Amino acid sequence: MNVSKYKALLTAVDLGSFSAAAQKLGYTQSGLTHMMNALEDELGFSILSRGYFGVKLTPGGERIIPKIRELVAAEDALYNEIELVKSYGDNIIRIGVFSSMAQTFLPTIIERFSEEYPDVAVNIQTGTVAELYGGLNDGRFDICFGSKNPKYDFKWTYLFSDRFLAILPKAYPVKDGVFPISAFNGTKFLMPGLGFDDDIGAVFSEYGVHPFVTPTYVDDPAIISMVEHNLGVSMLSELILHGLRGDVQTVPIEPFVARELSLAIKQDKVLTLPMKRFIAITKECARAMKKA
Repeated sequence: MNVSKYKALLTAVDLGSFSAAAQKLGYTQSGLTHMMNALEDELGFSILSRGYFGVKLTPGGERIIPKIRELVAAEDALYNEIELVKSYGDNIIRIGVFSSMAQTFLPTIIERFSEEYPDVAVNIQTGTVAELYGGLNDGRFDICFGSKNPKYDFKWTYLFSDRFLAILPKAYPVKDGVFPISAFNGTKFLMPGLGFDDDIGAVFSEYGVHPFVTPTYVDDPAIISMVEHNLGVSMLSELILHGLRGDVQTVPIEPFVARELSLAIKQDKVLTLPMKRFIAITKECARAMKKA
């Protein structure tokens, strides 16, 4: 099967239109339609519904689209790695990181490291929990930044706590400026996907909280928008909320609940001197953040 067909499929799905996807990819609309028909023939079932609304996934398409995204991401990562090896040889540190940490915590570390090691490339990729920790496990990453997860047997270095806040509609009643964790009981709760449900699920389990959970497969701005439109309540961390806006309340949860943001490496990972220095700088920056 040709991965270019999968890339074209993702473009059509994301844009919701064959014509828009064809224009972006430089195909004719009939050529893109023929490609999608050929892909469905290869798979043996329909993956797209066509209509006046444009295109959208069938139930079968919904089931396989996460794996298709993983396949396309893996191919992109492979070619990216090939180009890095051509350019830098072994002088590469490959990092997987949550997007929230890439936007806030990581730039200072890379700036300091690059001053000391200007000839070492730092390759950064963001992704879901499964993508990051799966990539660390199979050797695609040297170091990962994320929340400590007991499902993965890595060497974990605690960095700092990232407090969770309740995400509530504007009119939602809040007393004394805090939201008791028990108040989630019985609520319609929009559970963030992409693996972050592990962190929130652990909090609910610890405190015996049982909301009516609606799983989602959308990004954080979409969660905020859904809460804004009174579709439920949710919980996100302060780092995730950094720079995000919405007509919602972000209320401290009582008692304090947080995810443990950490640095992870494989148990048997042999670290180069630049990697060791990168980790040392990371620890220094984490200590400075906790003091601030």
